[in-house]
Amino acid sequence: MKTSATILIVDDDLDFVEISRISLERQGYQVRSAHSAKEGWKMVEREKPDLIVMDLMMENLDAGMILSQKIKKHSVYSSIPVLMLTSITRDTGLDFTPRTEEDLRKLNVDDFCVKPIKMKALLEKVDKLLAGKSKAGKG
Repeated sequence: MKTSATILIVDDDLDFVEISRISLERQGYQVRSAHSAKEGWKMVEREKPDLIVMDLMMENLDAGMILSQKIKKHSVYSSIPVLMLTSITRDTGLDFTPRTEEDLRKLNVDDFCVKPIKMKALLEKVDKLLAGKSKAGKG
């Protein structure tokens, strides 16, 4: 079993949230969820999770981008890793995939992945981001 880190999933796709929750909890993570950016921000303030997995498009096309910016610009929450997931390319044909570290910084995220994502890949990204956070905290 892994650490009991708390992961917040912010996504309006209830099926994705449930499948992800089950997969992450099987790995020993505590999982909280929110189904909109507004609800997500309230959960960030209440839970101060160790990692946030969020969708780009929720109640608005850019809801996830606005939420990630709010998190990364806040002095208390800026160190929380954010993994952005999106199906925007599949849904719109527009490719928002960041190609460089600078692109990730501009999106205010620590990692980015296109949906659909295989659960094994999601777990690997979560592990990597949490490992990076713990190393940063020790240095």
